[in-house]
Amino acid sequence: MIDTAKSTTTANIQVSTSGWASPSDVAVSPDGSRAYATNPDNSSVSVIDTTTNTVTATVAAPGTVLTVSSDGKKVYVTGQGTGSATVIDTATNTVSARISVSGHQGIAVTPNGSRLYIGQYTERAVRVIDTATNQVIAIVSTSGGCQGLAAHPDGTRVYVADNGGQRVSVINTATNTITASITMTSPPNSVAVSPDGTGVYVTLDGGPVSLIDTASNKVVATIPIWDAGALAVSPDGTFVYVPDYSKHMVSVIDVASRAVTGSFAVDTLPGSVAFGPGVPLSTTTPTLVKGAPLKVRYSTVPGNVTSKNWVGIYPDDGGATVGKKNSFTWAYAPNAAGTVTLDTGSVPGPGRYAAWYLYNDGYTPMAASPLTFTVT
Repeated sequence: MIDTAKSTTTANIQVSTSGWASPSDVAVSPDGSRAYATNPDNSSVSVIDTTTNTVTATVAAPGTVLTVSSDGKKVYVTGQGTGSATVIDTATNTVSARISVSGHQGIAVTPNGSRLYIGQYTERAVRVIDTATNQVIAIVSTSGGCQGLAAHPDGTRVYVADNGGQRVSVINTATNTITASITMTSPPNSVAVSPDGTGVYVTLDGGPVSLIDTASNKVVATIPIWDAGALAVSPDGTFVYVPDYSKHMVSVIDVASRAVTGSFAVDTLPGSVAFGPGVPLSTTTPTLVKGAPLKVRYSTVPGNVTSKNWVGIYPDDGGATVGKKNSFTWAYAPNAAGTVTLDTGSVPGPGRYAAWYLYNDGYTPMAASPLTFTVT
């Protein structure tokens, strides 16, 4: 786990590493408290507490790829040769269902959690599953075998790495039909959509990493990374993290310049990257005069975004009064990343205060700790 700003160990980014024979995957819960990792060699999924970095449960679920629902209540696990997709109830860490689907590679769940898309390599198709019934409701034929899948943040599209067809296919989730097909220079393996939905990053057999503009469905840039695993875009949309397995490192692409601006070494053969919320609140004025505006920068993973996420100022008491007393002031934080401005004139006087980032008009923290600041 790497702090994406300082390259030190934190609970910000999870990188899976494995050998060629047993590729594995990792995903993080929307609140960042748990990570889930596939263990193909023993057909299980490890549940990791990201605060202590310890395995707290092991669930019997065969597969190499997995994804977490946007509400954090379900984990879906699948993989080539498993014969099914396993549904894990995250409240109990038990298997709640097994969905019969054969020959599959990639997996994606829509942001509202209602549909699960599973790519089938040998069958050249994508299965669409109603997550309420765990039944297949549609089959979308592709030109070749499917690898990675990714849902657009607005839920209207799913992007498919059609490896056998050497293209990225775009599935309309309303009709479950392919509405666009983007030809690539070599077979694609994984796809990741930017939090603002404007770009899709694609890894290819032998490289390079390509960027598709979602408005035009055209490749608008290529970045010279040649042995890439399953990449991921940072929650604030500023960087793309790409496992480079032949070099045993993760390369960092700056979204603005579309260039590799950094890298860090990891264990043998990095395979995939996943983000927790990281450090979701920051400010450039940790000390300010009472009445001065406090500008707070926030960010979270796309699955955690609602229009009524909010930031509120409370006493610096470890969260004892959150949900028990009114905040001194507050503001909605509706996007994947952005800035809110809070009026410190409402605090009772000089002292230490805490800004909490809370979920959907409620009092569930989006991180284990708040942003603390001093009023003079």
